[in-house]
This record gives sequence, C-alpha cells and structure tokens, in this order.
Amino acid sequence: MKLKLLIFFLGCTLIATSQNLEQIGKAPLVKVNGGVSANSVYYDGSANRDPFTYFINGNLNFNISGIYNIPLSFSYTNQDFGYSTPFKINRLSIHPSYKWIATHIGDVAMTFSPYTVSGHHFTGFGTDLTPNKPYKISAFYGRLLKATEYNEEVPDAIPTYKRMGYGLKTSYDFNKFSVGVIFFKAKDEASSLDIIIPEELNVNPKENLVISIESSVEITKGLSFNIEVAQSAVTENIEDEEINKSSNVLGFLINEKASTDYYTALNTDFTYSFGKGSVGMGYERIDPQYRTFGAYFFNNDLENITLNAAQELFNGRVSLSLNAGLQRDDLKNEKEAQSNRIVSAINASIQASNRLNIGVSYSNFQSYTNIRTAFDEINQVNQFENLDTLDFKQVSQNAALNLGYLVSQSPKKQQNLGFNLTFQATKDEQGTADATNNETNFYNAGANYTITYPERTLTINAAINAAYNVVELADALTYGPTLSASKQFFDKKLRTNISASYNENLVDGNSQGNVMNFGANAGYIYKEKHNINLNALTLFRNTTNTSAHDFTVTLGYSYSFDVKKPDLRFAKRTSKDIDDKKNQEKTTDTLQKLENKLQEEKASKQNYYRFRYRIEIYEGNASTVANKIETISQQKYFKEKEAFSKDKIQNQLSILKEKAKTDTDFKNSALNYLDSVYLRKDFIPIYQERLQYVLVHLQKELLEKSQEMKVKYATAKSDMESHPLHTLNDAEKEQADERDQFDYMKLKTIYRVDGNRLESYLNLRFEIGKILKGNAVVKNDKKLNQFMTMTKEGAFSVYLKDKDLEKINIYLEEQIIRYYDKLYQSSE
Repeated sequence: MKLKLLIFFLGCTLIATSQNLEQIGKAPLVKVNGGVSANSVYYDGSANRDPFTYFINGNLNFNISGIYNIPLSFSYTNQDFGYSTPFKINRLSIHPSYKWIATHIGDVAMTFSPYTVSGHHFTGFGTDLTPNKPYKISAFYGRLLKATEYNEEVPDAIPTYKRMGYGLKTSYDFNKFSVGVIFFKAKDEASSLDIIIPEELNVNPKENLVISIESSVEITKGLSFNIEVAQSAVTENIEDEEINKSSNVLGFLINEKASTDYYTALNTDFTYSFGKGSVGMGYERIDPQYRTFGAYFFNNDLENITLNAAQELFNGRVSLSLNAGLQRDDLKNEKEAQSNRIVSAINASIQASNRLNIGVSYSNFQSYTNIRTAFDEINQVNQFENLDTLDFKQVSQNAALNLGYLVSQSPKKQQNLGFNLTFQATKDEQGTADATNNETNFYNAGANYTITYPERTLTINAAINAAYNVVELADALTYGPTLSASKQFFDKKLRTNISASYNENLVDGNSQGNVMNFGANAGYIYKEKHNINLNALTLFRNTTNTSAHDFTVTLGYSYSFDVKKPDLRFAKRTSKDIDDKKNQEKTTDTLQKLENKLQEEKASKQNYYRFRYRIEIYEGNASTVANKIETISQQKYFKEKEAFSKDKIQNQLSILKEKAKTDTDFKNSALNYLDSVYLRKDFIPIYQERLQYVLVHLQKELLEKSQEMKVKYATAKSDMESHPLHTLNDAEKEQADERDQFDYMKLKTIYRVDGNRLESYLNLRFEIGKILKGNAVVKNDKKLNQFMTMTKEGAFSVYLKDKDLEKINIYLEEQIIRYYDKLYQSSE
C-alpha cells in the first residue's frame, strides 16, 4: 500500500509543481479540438452474424494557454457477447499532459516490456514522466479485471475475481549505457465474488509478481547490445497455506504459498551497423508456463536463436536482407511431443531503372516433431511394438516475384503495369514410406493495368488473377478478372469507386461453381470537417449444389472540430512597454550600423571572413570559422537524440575543415554545410508531427479494415464448419468422397489464409496502439525509435524535393506498414 501511495503522490506532485507560465498571454487561454466518428453495418446473408451493428468513437482535447493538454477518448458498440465478461468493451479515458508529463486516467493501457506489462487495459491512473534528462519514470495503478459471478445457466461464462494491479518502470541513460528496472504486481480479491464457484471449474484467486531488468550498451560505434531478464512469481491460489520456501530472491516480496512457482524469461541481441548494412543476432528463452498478468496472451516454453543481415548496394538501387532462425520447445523434456523449427528468408528489392522495379523473396520453413502418444501404448499388441517415437517432418517453401513498370507518365495521363507470381510448396514426411508423405503445391499469378488521368481525377484498373493448387491426386484452378474505376468530383471533395469481379472454380477440369461480387463506395468531405462514407458490397456464390447471396452496407460519419474562440487573452502591453520596445529598436539599429562598419573593415583583410547565419556570427580566418562551426554543430545538433544522418553531416564537416586549410571557396562551402545542418534540425519537429498524424489516421483506417477482415474471416470459418466433413473424425474423412475431401481442404486453406491476414492487421493495430497514448506518440518505444532512425533521412529527402507534406504522409505510411509487417513475419 505504501508503494501505491508513493507512486500516486509522485505523479500528483510533479503535475502540481512543474508549471511553466511562458506561454501565458501568447496563446488563447482555452482551445478545444477533437472529433467523433460513427459507423453502422447492415448485413443480409447466410453468415452467422448480427444483421445490424454500430460503432461510435470520439476524442476531445483541451489546450490551456498553450501549456496543458487534456485529451479524452471514448468508444462504444452495440455488439453483445451474451454474458458478462471480465473485460470492459466500452471505454472512456482522459490523458492530460504537460510538457514531459503525461497522465492516463480511466480505461487505458500501458506497456513496459513484453514480459511484464504489455498492453493490458486497466481502469485507474497512470503516468509517463519523460523529461529531457537521462531518467524516465512510468507508473500505474488500477483494476485489471472486474468481478464476474458464476452463472450456471451460462456455462461458457467463466467466473473471474476482481483483479487489482500496479507497476513502476524506471530507466537511466548513461550516454552509451542505459539500465532500467520494472516492477509489476497484481492480485485477485478473494472476497469480490458472492456466489460459490464449483470446484470442478478450478477457478481460484491468484497473485502475480514480476521484476525485470533491462539494459542497452553501445560497445563501440555501430555495435550495440541489448538484454532483458524478467522473473515472474505466480501463486495459483492465494488461499493456500503460507509457507517459507526461501528458494528465490522474489520470496520476500510475495507471500509464498504452496502453489507459488517462479519462472524466468531472457531476451538478448547484438546489432552491428556499418555503412549501409547491418548484421544482428538474437537469443530468447522463456520458461515453460511463464506468464504475466500484465499481458493478455503469452508464448512460453520456447527457445529462439535468430540471425539477420541487410545491405544496400549500388547507391540504394539494390536492397538485400537475410533472416534465419531456429526455435525449439519442451525445454524441460516434459512433453509427449517435441518440436524444432528452422526458418530462413531472403528478400531483394531492385530498382532496375526509373521505370522498372523488381522484388524477389524466398523463405524456407522446416518443422521436426517427435511424438509418442498415449494411444501408442494403449493400442500396442505386444511389448516390442512402437518402441520408436513417431518422426514427423513438415517442409514449406515460399517464393515470390513482383514486377512494377511505369509505361508512361505525363500531367494528362499515367500508365502502370504490374505482375506478381507466388509459389508455395508444403510437404509432410512421416518416415520413408511414400504413402505417408503428403505434398501440396500452390501457384498464384496476377497481372494488372492501371491508367490514371490526373486532370480528370479518374483512375481505371483492370486485373486478372489465377490460383492453381495441386493436392495429392487432385488439382484445382480458380481464375477471374477484376475491373474497378474511381473518380473524384467537386474539387476532390466527393470520392467514388465501383468494382466488379468474377471467379470460376475448377477441380480436375470440372466446374465447381463461381463467385461474383459487385461493390461501390463513396466518400464526401464537407468543409474539411465532415466526412461521410457509404460502402455497399453484394456477393453471389454458386456451387453445383447450393447458391448463396450476401449483402453488406456500411455507413460512416466523422466530424473533427477546432474551437478557437473564445480567445481569452490577457491584457495588452501598456504604452510604457511600447516605448521601451521603441527605445530598444533604436539601440538595435545603432548597433547594427556599427556592426556593418566593422564588417566592411574586416572584409578588406586577406583571408578574413565575417558573416551571420541565423543568430550566430562567424568571424575570423577559415580555420577559426570552421572550428566555431564544429562547436556549434556539436551543441545544437549532434548532441540531440532526435538528430539524424549524423555520419553524413560529420563527413560534410570533415570536407569543410579540409577546405579551410586551402581557403578555397570556403564561405560558400560553410553556408552550404550550415544549410545542411539547420534544414535537418528544422525538419525534426515536422517529421514528428507528420509521424503522429500518420499513426493516428492509420489507426483509424486499420480499425475499419480489420473489421472487414473479421467479417471475411468469420465467413471463411462458417463455410468450413458448415461443410459435411467438418464434424467427422479423421478415419471417416478418409473414407469420404475425394471431391468432398478436396472441397473441405480448400475451405480450411481459405480459413487459414484469412486468419493469417487478419492476424497481420490486428498485429499492426496492436503495435500502433502501443505507441499511441490518446493521440500522442510514446517516445521510449524501442521499435518506433528504430523505425524513426531508418526513415528520417528518407522523409527529409521527400520534403526537400517539393515541400509537400502529403507526400511525406504517403511515404511514412508505406514504411510503417512494411516495417511492422516485416517484424511480425520474422517473429513467427
């Protein structure tokens, strides 16, 4: 309890005593902005889903005197789970912030590390203290789970005790070495439930304590080392008798019970960057049954070893990357099955010319499993049967080729051609008998042609796709065209799009049915604040036995506002203040005249320079000026954590110092160098503002898109489960008609593919959610910091070209999607 009060008192004290009144009188006293969005979905079809659902989201921010930010957000939906759950579906939160102090009040989530607190929502209070100092502090206290009573009429509803928790994360940066400590504790309240829970449900009040130590070291230039070690103590039933194990260093922080166990997780990696390349190695080990109450899902009982390398060649026209990994489970040899996985992947991106881009990738996945099940012993005829374990090997290979060609580009018309080809082969090997070895090959090919008329804001796209699958003795072919057109009206305020596609399914050359879908959508922006979207999709599915029709309409509205009035400013300056200002201006004019005269005198001297760049005056011979430029560069740029392309700027500085020795065209070179430094320095806040803008808007888009993917995934699941073979056991399935077996296998494949795609969308939503608190970007996220390092120079180049902020948005959005998808794929 003392620690909880200390955390709360620390956050309140800092907020109360760290006020800065510099902005008072320079900005409106109160400024309000925010937005609200509502989406409704109507569905009519054969899938098992509600005919009408709606979602409402909103955010509101109060800015006081340009100092305080108090953001609020909420979400609501009419979706009902049919019974009470321990998690809150509809949420309301407020995130007041002041400079480096951010607070989170209400239904919020925080992330400390993957092994401690990682995105678990709580109802309570949290704070992030990120001063421009070497130390950082984060803390929270709140309810993790609400109490859910046992209901015998709803067997699917698992009762849950009320769970309270609190955590603290501190870190200190010693320039090239940083260290951090995380403390997290959560405990169920045994008295929070009134109805007795049946023993067979095995639901008991639990307690969890996690302590983690993390560190990062820059061993030498380009070589860094990171490590995190976490230990978790879990008590499965806090009502057990208290004992004194004295077997762990965490024993004095938790009341040890008979059901208390301790688990460890370790994650470490080396990264070495050189030129335009990098290599890295990582190691991760998580004990069996390791878990933390600060995360919803957790993988354990695994050991990972990963290697990665990346290199750019030919001035960035060729990019190569290599990833490889080895994973195994059953670390304590306690399972009946042990799995080992080997993954390797190679990716290449080639800009063959200004018109042609080529992408090539290849990955190989191998999984080895040794199994001896209980049925082997139960069903054996004699003691000498089944002496060996069952060896099972699965091999999967993936290859992809993507071509993009710019046919023509002019202000009136642009034409693009695209082609993609993918190949996937999977093979299951059991022993050496061919009868037990199953092989499946998938081929997918697609071509598209896009023509755009920029002046007419019209785009037409035509594509054809084909998928050919070979499974055992059967083969299947799915092919069909797609046609779409988009047009903008009324000064691009109204965006419209229509599309149509047709797919034909063949098995062994015989038609099995077809699928047609038609879609249309429109979006209208009114006075830049109101956004209305309407989408309609109808689908016709015909097979040899049945036909189905699905119809979905989505209507969405969003409104953003910015209330600038009342502009309650403080009183204007008095006449005395104005007179003082005039006198000051006169003094400044006199000094300026003297300075100009001195400059004329000095300029007449040989090898003597005097010039002003922004607020600094550079005066003396070339060597003296170069030294001052280097000193100011160190103070105002190189020491900033947000500075980027330091190696490039350092190289320019070296060239400038060489020119200072020969005194050749030195002044122009110095001015060019200062432009290079200060333009990047000025770009830092622009980049941060654009990144935040893109993340917020991408989060909204992903919310809409993931809902669409959920619908598609649910449809695939419904189709698979409605197939007659789904309820049969393996033996009965083998006796079924081969065509039915193939149809069922195809539905399972679609279900798996849609599931993987949905996981990718949800993962990106989760990653963005971790780095967005309200509408503010978290500054201490490791992945985000790495992404910023990788993209600042690229975004800067886009900005320098034509100062178009929208192009920076497009660039950052593409890079975010690629970056996090690559991380997700490599982590699987």
